[in-house]
Amino acid sequence: MYAVVSLNLETWSALAPGLDTKASWQAWFDSSSDDGPAETSPALKQIPALLRRRFTTLGKYAAASTLNVLAENQSMPGIFASRHGDTGLTLSLLEEIARDQPISPTGFSLAVHNAVAGIISIARKDKSPITAISAMNGLLLQTLFEAAAQLERHERVFCVVYDIPLPALYQPYELSVPFPLALAFVVSRSDDAKANLTLQPTTQACSELSTYQEIFQFIKVLMDEKGSLMMNVNQANWHLAVDARQ
Repeated sequence: MYAVVSLNLETWSALAPGLDTKASWQAWFDSSSDDGPAETSPALKQIPALLRRRFTTLGKYAAASTLNVLAENQSMPGIFASRHGDTGLTLSLLEEIARDQPISPTGFSLAVHNAVAGIISIARKDKSPITAISAMNGLLLQTLFEAAAQLERHERVFCVVYDIPLPALYQPYELSVPFPLALAFVVSRSDDAKANLTLQPTTQACSELSTYQEIFQFIKVLMDEKGSLMMNVNQANWHLAVDARQ
């Protein structure tokens, strides 16, 4: 008998350029296109200008999706999951080193993997624990595992899965999201949540999806509030189901 990981989903928000409603996401899915609308940046008016200026595109989408799922003074632990992090910023620092130029201390501090999470917590004045994770494969799966572990100690946890396209230099070697993307959701132990997520191993065969394909499929299931997706990670198959509560 396989163990089942069960999480209660309270709310979620998916953001990409021009994709900020269920209708816009559905239209994009129906178009079967890998191209997103013209790139725009979230306004982030809730965040003070001094902190807002520190965000690159990656941070802006992570922050905007986070603000969509949390009330203004709501505090809870957060899990920030990004496959590559701010690779463009990191690359610019490496190029400075290659030119024997001193790197920017501010740029370095913003390139670390937990920088986005830290700025968001400062802006929200939230002292709750923060975890920043990455994974070669199965980023969504690892995020859900981390959330389940943290729910052993906390009533609810919010998660943000976010990435931006890789710089052109890296694209021949690794897949990445086609445009800036952030998915935030809150899971809890409450039975009053809007939906239940169940995750369990399965012997049913399935193909391995890229990290961003998993995220897109998960968004589809969340929009329908019912359904499932299969994930193959490190030769192990997993079944993730979403069931809305009446």
